[in-house]
Amino acid sequence: MEPTSLAGYVPFDEERQRQYVEEGYWRETTFHEVLDEHAEAHPDRTALVGPNRELTYGELAASTRQIASYLAGELGLRPNERVVFQLPNCSEFVETFLACSRIGVVPVMVLPRHREAEANHVVELTDARAYVVDHDRYPNRFDFVGLADDVRAAHDSLEHVIAVTDDGAAELDECVTFGSMRDERWVNTYGEQVVETDVDPANPGVMLLSGGTTGLPKAIPRTHNDYVFQWERMAEVAGVETDWIAFPSVPIGHNASLNCIVGAALWEGATVAVEPVLKPEHLMDFIERVDGSYTLPMPTQILDILDHPDVDEYDLTSLEVLVSGGQKVPPAVVERAVERWDVGFCNIFGMAEGPLICSRPEDELAVQAHTVGRPIAPEADEVRIVGPDREENLDTGEAGELAVRGPGYFTGYFRNDEENAENFSVDGWFFTEDVLARRPDGNLEVYGRMKDTIIRGGENIYAPGVEDELIEHPKIANVAVVAIPDDRLGERPAAVVELAEGAEDVSVDELSSFLDERGIAVFKRPERLAVLPSLPRTEVGKIEKKALEDRIGDLFEASNDDQ
Repeated sequence: MEPTSLAGYVPFDEERQRQYVEEGYWRETTFHEVLDEHAEAHPDRTALVGPNRELTYGELAASTRQIASYLAGELGLRPNERVVFQLPNCSEFVETFLACSRIGVVPVMVLPRHREAEANHVVELTDARAYVVDHDRYPNRFDFVGLADDVRAAHDSLEHVIAVTDDGAAELDECVTFGSMRDERWVNTYGEQVVETDVDPANPGVMLLSGGTTGLPKAIPRTHNDYVFQWERMAEVAGVETDWIAFPSVPIGHNASLNCIVGAALWEGATVAVEPVLKPEHLMDFIERVDGSYTLPMPTQILDILDHPDVDEYDLTSLEVLVSGGQKVPPAVVERAVERWDVGFCNIFGMAEGPLICSRPEDELAVQAHTVGRPIAPEADEVRIVGPDREENLDTGEAGELAVRGPGYFTGYFRNDEENAENFSVDGWFFTEDVLARRPDGNLEVYGRMKDTIIRGGENIYAPGVEDELIEHPKIANVAVVAIPDDRLGERPAAVVELAEGAEDVSVDELSSFLDERGIAVFKRPERLAVLPSLPRTEVGKIEKKALEDRIGDLFEASNDDQ
């Protein structure tokens, strides 16, 4: 198959590509080749365990060949074309992800909690040709097939909706059912076409999402080379063993799950286990049932399990290593988890753009609890802490912006020249807009974000994007969305509003309903509300958020209870 254009993708320059290959950082290996190596060496070893399906490495390789043959032969997907994934943590995700690798098709990760605004934006940005969703095989409270159909109606590029449904369920109108793709006849018909497809490991193998200046996601291309490099290094850092059961505790489309857990396990030839419901009871039952060894939960999830009234009823002694991050991990959470389960703890700072910095399981507890450790590949990762001019390297102990470059980092947002110009230097350094400091022992500490981003339970909320929606509410004249510190989630979004003329009041429920109608994801919606006669402004007329942040304690009643 001839590849399609990747217009808008910023590749690694030829010199760096050559350097990374020569130095052994890049193995010129695709995602499916990692699978096939284990399938050939250990075909009967368990590769994937899900609620409804269990596959050996040999069976997983065969299944992905069947799906790849269908995608290429029946749907006509070609290398470098994009397919949106919006799936829970399930075996079908892993199978389709690896199948796309076989034909050079690029999965684009849309999270289950995203809705119309995000989905339409991502499809328009990437010109995706297919959209993969769950219909009724896993617990959900939303019509994802309906969402995908609506998005398809609005975009000429989007031709196919693929629905995961219960075996034997009736065909869905104008949808491909997942089960129909998993059939050996497609290999018999189109298998040679798949085998002959030349997948370039220097091209994107996946596109992850990040927040954007409009409040909508940016697409982050990650190549097979740079992603597999991090799979290998994360497996090494965490000490993943082939007999471990690795399972994602956050949505599988997050870099935290796909890279640090699923990818590391596949690299090592361990077992990946998936559970679609990520509530404490389900996770505890799942760990006990599958003897889970290795996972990356958010700090709030660890705390929820530690404080769960029934935690003593579950056997969680199979846990070997916990990785956690996405927001600051309270030291007490690290200490309690290590004491209770006798686990190694990787306190991690990571970004979908590439940076992965973490403590090691063998580190002293004080390092695990109070720092995010070191880069996962210290001999290859180039890491600087720079001053406001982005040129001066700051001394040890000084907090500044993290800048990175290396074989495990992306090279530019997809079709976003403005962001790339703002955050990349001409010689390839990526400026993360995160503030860190290096301690004398070489471990790093995280101080916060440089821009106006609220991090709620590991999810990034770009406040101006929510403000742009809320300002359209008929009762609101002006609005500022700010962060309220929260012990459980790190931060929660809150709105401070100035009412429109004639409006007497407005409620949090009204704002939530309004944003729901506009297709804004639930986690972005303000959870607290304060009304002021007028919002403070700077001398040039901008709303002065710093003044509001200084008054957080007065504006909102401090509470850590769930809303």
